Amino acid sequence: MDNNEDKRYTSDEELTNLALSRGIFFHTSEIGSDNISGFWEYGPVGFRIFNNLLTQWRKLVNSMNGVEISGSVVLPKKVLQASGHEDNFFDMEIACVKCGSVYRVDKLLEEKENSRSFEGLSEGEYLNYIKEYGIKCAKCGGELGEIKKFGTMFPLKIGEDVQGYLRPEACQSIFLDFKRVFDTSGRKFPLVIAQVGKAFRNEISPRNNLIRQREFYQNDIEIFFVEDNFELKEDYTVQIYDKEKNNTMNVNISAALSDGTIKNKVTAYALSKIYGFLLSIGFDKDVIRFRKLYEDKAFYAEESFDLEIKKGDSWVELVACNHRGIHDLSSYEKYGAKGMNIDSNIPKVFELSMGTDRLFYLLLLVSMKKDSERRWLSLDSKISPFKYAIFPLVSKDGVDSKASEIFENSVYRDDILYSDSGSIGKRYRKAEEIGVRLAFTVDYESLENETVTIRESDSMKQFRISINYIDIITKEFESNSFDQLKNKYEYH
Repeated sequence: MDNNEDKRYTSDEELTNLALSRGIFFHTSEIGSDNISGFWEYGPVGFRIFNNLLTQWRKLVNSMNGVEISGSVVLPKKVLQASGHEDNFFDMEIACVKCGSVYRVDKLLEEKENSRSFEGLSEGEYLNYIKEYGIKCAKCGGELGEIKKFGTMFPLKIGEDVQGYLRPEACQSIFLDFKRVFDTSGRKFPLVIAQVGKAFRNEISPRNNLIRQREFYQNDIEIFFVEDNFELKEDYTVQIYDKEKNNTMNVNISAALSDGTIKNKVTAYALSKIYGFLLSIGFDKDVIRFRKLYEDKAFYAEESFDLEIKKGDSWVELVACNHRGIHDLSSYEKYGAKGMNIDSNIPKVFELSMGTDRLFYLLLLVSMKKDSERRWLSLDSKISPFKYAIFPLVSKDGVDSKASEIFENSVYRDDILYSDSGSIGKRYRKAEEIGVRLAFTVDYESLENETVTIRESDSMKQFRISINYIDIITKEFESNSFDQLKNKYEYH
């Protein structure tokens, strides 16, 4: 295979091996032999990538004139009674009659038939599909037994006798804080409130690394509005999968709104915003689609689309795009909440609820490449954990001192990977594997003419530049190709 020939990974194992070897993410409580599944942690490199993703997400929020809050992860029982979660937040589980292994039924079926969703079916419908597909226990091959409801909220005790839960979705904090934020943010609609924070779900069988966890981050954007007069500013051509029609169409968002595939202007506006965000951070349009939901939509939704990312031969939900109507605020009003009615109107809500950990994981998965000699992450420079790397060729004769001088004088000092140990080849490999796109090598020639070698990870191309151009090139690399930079800045 040619060294410049790359391929996108579809292997969870490959990405996990890379993540573990480079401190990107890893299991919680690794020191114990009985660590619990469904809990993961970010290492130093991974958390830098994670925070860079949040920085770009906040730019999305700002483009929508939104404000951001941070709410409590502990909620009283009555809040989740009012929202309907206590009655409706459960999964259907099935256990092996032989070894006792437990499975979430809808996910078990989706592994057999990944072109559709199996959420929200009746017990009888689930059993019929289990029989039709001939599904057995994945661990021992035994028969599967009865289907049971399994509540997925984590209960806890607040003080002496108050029952509460860890919030099952982060957006409830936004609804609870709506009136306060509305009153202190100009009392105008639309009001866009965003939040990033943790949510908790007692998953029956968490799996697929960061894809399905019990403790996870969510990015939520809630659009509160009275009149649906939203304007579509970016009209992208997108893939929309319609299960009922059993087809995938490539269509402009405006056309989908005109022909009724998308029913509401606010939906078109929100889908356009989240689609543009994903393109901006490095997802290719070919791996993004919207799935139009029908009976499988959330219990509170009037109109729903799932934004999905292609993962191998299947699609994984990343963003729930739900027109929630007046469900949330009216539900709280019925339970005695004050101020949900504004000028005789209860505001409607449209949400973009994204799994932050899924965003992180899926972006790394589609960004991972390999050839016959190496593997690397081809991350957008905005997302990379470091703006660039500085490598002194040797740690002597003033070469290391010159490299340190460049490091100290850079405007990106806090975002530079500096390494002076190991062979230069191994240092290149480490930088590539964590997604650092540019590396500047300081050598003996640097001492003579104030130049360094710049190397780009995807192509492994390199050329020499003046030291004075390092920070300028780093900035311009965000919007220019490496070849364009070479034509402009190469030292002769």
